[in-house]
Amino acid sequence: MKQALISTIILISLAQTTTSCQVSRDFTFPNGAKAAICLTYDDGLPSHIHNVAPALAKYGLKGTFFVTMNSTSVQDEMEKWRGLAIEGHELANHSVYHPCRKSLPGMDWVRDYYDLDHYTVAQVLAEIRVANGYLQALDGKKNRTYAYPCAHLFAGGVSFKDSIAQVATAARGVHDKLVPPDEIDLNNVASWSPTEVSGKELIAYVQSVIDKKTLGTFCFHGVGGDYLSISNQAHEELLEWLAEHSSEVWVTTFQEVTDYVREKRGK
Repeated sequence: MKQALISTIILISLAQTTTSCQVSRDFTFPNGAKAAICLTYDDGLPSHIHNVAPALAKYGLKGTFFVTMNSTSVQDEMEKWRGLAIEGHELANHSVYHPCRKSLPGMDWVRDYYDLDHYTVAQVLAEIRVANGYLQALDGKKNRTYAYPCAHLFAGGVSFKDSIAQVATAARGVHDKLVPPDEIDLNNVASWSPTEVSGKELIAYVQSVIDKKTLGTFCFHGVGGDYLSISNQAHEELLEWLAEHSSEVWVTTFQEVTDYVREKRGK
């Protein structure tokens, strides 16, 4: 009896493993692409309007702009931001005030009244809803994705990752856990936030994503200016490479790819 029970457990385990592997093998991206890449840009910066948008247009690529609603650029150049949506780019939610946890190392710049350590989960969700309404006024869309400011997922010591589905269809984090598409946590999708790197290094990241046959996401801030920046040259080298390898890599918005992953997984 004991031996039979052990054999049954082993068979069940093997069946589960086989099923998991089968899901990974069967997952495909559109048009035979080996992987997917999202180009995302945080904070609603002037360089996104003046440097990024023309570069994306040059290579026929679409990006996702995670906009902070109190951005001076968004307030001063609202029609240009609306124009990004008209051109097919995604305007996504990056909160109203960009709250982060001031108690963590290197976060002294966070203002006391935007300190996530003093927020509640309810306050975080309320702020995201306000930003969603603002963005709907810009592009007319109701569904919205979100990016965690500073990649911080705790408010007042409580995680709000699992609550994010109430206000966003998917959320982007900043971590290096590249996993098969069927294992991606759509409430905390991996991304790389490069600063002062070469185009060659950016392309190497894409190649690593292709090797893993999964989704990779860039989290850019300044491009050719502003802060936490990369050069225009490095950015353009990446875009040119992506355009030349469009048969291998599906470059699309964060909203489109996460919706696709969810649909393929049947969830």
